[in-house]
Formats: sequence, C-alpha cells, structure tokens
Amino acid sequence: MKCYNRRMLRVDLTKKRFFVEEIRDEDLKGFIGGKGLGIKILLEKLGKNVSPLSPENLLVFAVGPVEGLTFPGGAKAGVFFKSPLTGVFGESYCGGTFGPQLKLAGYDVLIVTGVSDKPTYLKIFDGEVEFKDASHLWGRDAYETEDIIKRDEDRRIQVACIGPAGENLVRFACINNVKGRQFGRCGAGAVMGSKRLKAIAILGTGKIEPENFEEYNRIREYLLEKSKTILKSLTEYGTAPMITLMSKAGALPTRYWREGEFEEVEKISAETMKKNVVKGNRACYGCPIACGKFSRVESGPFAGVEVEGPEFETLYSFGSLCGVGNLEAIVKANEVCDRLGMDTISAGNVVAFAIECFERGILGEEAVGGLRLSFGDWETILKLLPKIAYREGFGDVLADGVREVAKRIGGEAEKLAVHVKGLEPPAYDPRGIKAKALAYAISSRGACHLRHFVHRPNLVGKHAFKKDVAVDRFSHEEQVEMIVELEDFYTLVDTMILCRFVCLPVIGPLLWDEVTRLYNALTGLNVKTEDLVKTAVKINQMVRVFNVREGVTRKDDYPPERFYREPLKKGVADGHVVEKERFEGMLNKYYRIRGWDRDGKPSLKV
Repeated sequence: MKCYNRRMLRVDLTKKRFFVEEIRDEDLKGFIGGKGLGIKILLEKLGKNVSPLSPENLLVFAVGPVEGLTFPGGAKAGVFFKSPLTGVFGESYCGGTFGPQLKLAGYDVLIVTGVSDKPTYLKIFDGEVEFKDASHLWGRDAYETEDIIKRDEDRRIQVACIGPAGENLVRFACINNVKGRQFGRCGAGAVMGSKRLKAIAILGTGKIEPENFEEYNRIREYLLEKSKTILKSLTEYGTAPMITLMSKAGALPTRYWREGEFEEVEKISAETMKKNVVKGNRACYGCPIACGKFSRVESGPFAGVEVEGPEFETLYSFGSLCGVGNLEAIVKANEVCDRLGMDTISAGNVVAFAIECFERGILGEEAVGGLRLSFGDWETILKLLPKIAYREGFGDVLADGVREVAKRIGGEAEKLAVHVKGLEPPAYDPRGIKAKALAYAISSRGACHLRHFVHRPNLVGKHAFKKDVAVDRFSHEEQVEMIVELEDFYTLVDTMILCRFVCLPVIGPLLWDEVTRLYNALTGLNVKTEDLVKTAVKINQMVRVFNVREGVTRKDDYPPERFYREPLKKGVADGHVVEKERFEGMLNKYYRIRGWDRDGKPSLKV
C-alpha cells in the first residue's frame, strides 16, 4: 500500500531520544489511520488513571491514507491524548499543512511522551530528528513562534506550536498551525505545555501515491466537479452563514444558553463579514474549496487586526453567546485566542458563563477582580482573555473550564453550567434540535457536534443517508438509529482522515459508497462498505472502553440539567425543553444498538 509509510516515530522528551517503529500491515488494514491508530495506541501504551498533565500522557499525532496527496479535504491530521479538560479520551483535528508534511516526512504516526528539562522544540526533516532549545520562544505567542522558527530553519517548514495558554496549562489550550488553524478542542495545547514542548517543526520531501491512480483520479475529479455547486457557499462565505441560519431556526445559543435567537445577528452575519472585513480566501494543502476566510479590520480601535476567520463557532462563542453584536470585536477576540493559543469555543463559553453568574448575583465584583461583567460588553471580555491565558487573578479560575469553575463557585452555578463530560458545547441548542441532546451526551470527547453532525439533516429535514426519509428536529425518538450511523460514518472519516466539508450528511459529495471507493483506490484493497462499517464500530467501541476505563459511566452520558428545566426563550423554538423521560428512552435505545449494558459498558474486550 503505497499510500502509507508504514512508519511510526516515537519521541521521548525526558531522555531526548527517538526511534522509528514499523507499523504492521495488519494494523493498517484493521485500523486504517487517524483515530483508529490513535485509540489503539492509547489503549496499549497509556496506563489507567494517568494524570493528563503528567509526563506519562501521550500525544499521538496521526494521519490517514489520503494525506500527502493533493486531494480536496485530505490535508488534516489528528492528535489523540487523555484530555486535561475532561479527563477522558481527547481528540482534535487540524487542517492546513501539518498533516501532509508529517506524511511527506515519512511517518504515519508521531508519538510524543515524557517531559523536557527545559523548553524544547522538535525539528523533523524527513528522517532527521533534532531536539532544539526553545528557551527564546517560551512566552512568545503562536504567531511569533511560527515566524521565528521559519526564519531560523526554513521558510518551507511547517510549525505546530503552543502559545502562552499552553505554557500556563490552560485546560482548553490549543495547538496552532499556519496562523489560523488549530488542534482546538480538549486541551492538547496544555498537554504539550506540560511537556515543555513549544513546537513541532516538520518538513518532508517524500512522495505518496495511491495504489490505483486511475480510480483515485476519477474520484478526485468527481469531487472537484461536485464541489463547484454543492460547496459553493463554503468557497464564497466559509462557515459564517450558519450564524444566521441557526438564529432563524431558534437554536442559536444566546446570552449563555438563555435564548435561541440573537437580535443583532445581521451585524455579525456572513454578508456583513464579506462586506466589512473579509479580504480573501485561504485553503488547506491541495484543496481548491478554500473555505478559510482571511479577514482584516480597516478602521476603529482594532484597525490592522488580521485573522483567519472568524468561523461560525467563533461568531457564536464571542458573538451571540456573549451578547456581542460588534463584528470587529469578535475578530479581535479571535486573534487574541489564536495568538495566545486558546480554543475559541471553550474560551467564549467560560467567559459567557462568568457573565451569567455575575448578572445573577452569584459572582460579585471582588471575586472577578473588580470587573463588572455584562452581556454585550466586549471591552471587558477582551480584558479577560489575556488573564485566562496567563492565569492572572480571576482568569486563573476560568482557565480550568466551565465544569471546574462551577465546582469552585458551587451552589446555583453548577445548575447553570453547560457542558458534557467537562467539554463546553458548540453552537447548537438541543432544545431547538432534540437530536443534539443525545449527540452531545454520548459523544466520546464531551459535548461535540463533529462526532455526529446530526444538526445538518435536522435543519434540512432530510435523513443523512436516506434522502426520501423526512426528519423532524423536534422529535426525540426518531433520531437514534441515524445518530448511530452518523457516529460510525464520521469515525471512518476521522480514521481516513478526511475533512467534514467533503463528507456532509445528505449531500456528500463523499458518503459511504464514495469513501469506500476512495479507500480501495488508495490502498488497492477490495473491501466492501459493510467492512468499513465494522471497522468504524470496532473503533467506537474501543474509545468507549478507554473512557469506561477512565471512569465514565451512564451518569456522564446526559445533557446539562439546565436543558430539562429551563425553557428556551425567543425564536421558533421558544418554550422548548429537552424532555427527560424521552431522553432516557433515547439513551436506552442507543445503548441497546451499541450492545452496551444499562450502565453504558461495552462487552468488547480489548
């Protein structure tokens, strides 16, 4: 299989040693790449109950069979670890250029363990590996770090690095690449910071080929042609149109999950972005879709600020969730998080949670360092972000995420906190899309939209894979089988590793059959779709085994209590709640389909 290197690079920062292992064909066939190899390695090589910020935790960077080729949506890498934010399985994915360079440097997997005695960055140039002093980089933001390494090493080298938030072990710190792409969720940046690893710089000159080039090229040409129409909006606007769509659907989390409609949404809409701040498109390696938007503020207090984005999730987290209708302020918040190295979804959620507690009288001025917090006050929000990254004052509390903040405050705060397994949710309120309640609850990494993408078939009213089957987004019971199939499909997508935007529910362009064709063209194998489904189910079961090993039980598979007792306000979902008894039925059904017992424990032996 020419699409693989069959090589795993293992790095021990404590001993400053590295060695290369061959990846067996049976493991490549059985686990494909990405998430599959990631969970296999974590189960085999990471001990039970290891502290996420200890030297023993692993950072497992992995790619799939498509990386290294110029295939649209085939430029991602995944990182797998025990999350410091949730304490369970952590996974995060990043587009840009890091994944292809890892592959072209000759590796399918990079495992980092141990802790350096001083700040270090890892330089990988094909087969050469060096441990480089990063003392001069420690304290630098992510943009500066990337620029300095490129200046000192090679302009072509690709850098994955942390900012001050990772150095200071902010539990939702991210790993940055190409000034705008992140391994964002679950706190991989904090794990990297705990190892005193400032950056990984990679340059590869190798070559990757598909086994069946003619078939591979047919699929590539099909995808390119379909993308011109199906993905046209992504090229023109990126993900930003979702902010208006979700507000019209009455399911856009607003003012920390009080409301489902944001009255200032047009001020931060895709059209407003395009008119006022977007200057051009940015693309991942080998992808013509170019869904990334390069933005620059031209005037006002933030004149000169540049950022890739804001993406929809950032427009939500620092926009509607915080009650902010100032687009330029959101661009600035995006830039601050990118430079300091923080996940924007978690950062926006924890700030909005603090505002919620302040407005309800649960927190006072003294507790928050003399600040007066209120929804819509973007100036104070921007003051809080550096405090979080540097763990200064009240920022030190917020740096541990919503779950830990709520525990420290106690009382009513714990009833208001919105998270699952410690992970703050993205921009879809389950009271307006009932399937999201189950999708968030059973997601392996915590409240996550990407493990299932079930919001999309619900919003368009069509089944993800059966176009003649209608879907009612206010229905509880009719969603479970589709959620299971979506979870299996996106497990395969994250194992390959492919971008979500070329594998969208309902429209594709790549769904089960097309992904199977692509896999066979890449590998030269002749598997059937049902074979890949079985592989995805196995990988899902292994992730659950890992989480159960780390203490997850049924009690962790529930949406926030707030969604049961507090009706959503405003918009077409006004008055809706998640009905607890009906949710219990959904969860029981999900467990039955998965073959788990009533406590959520799988029978799979690993």
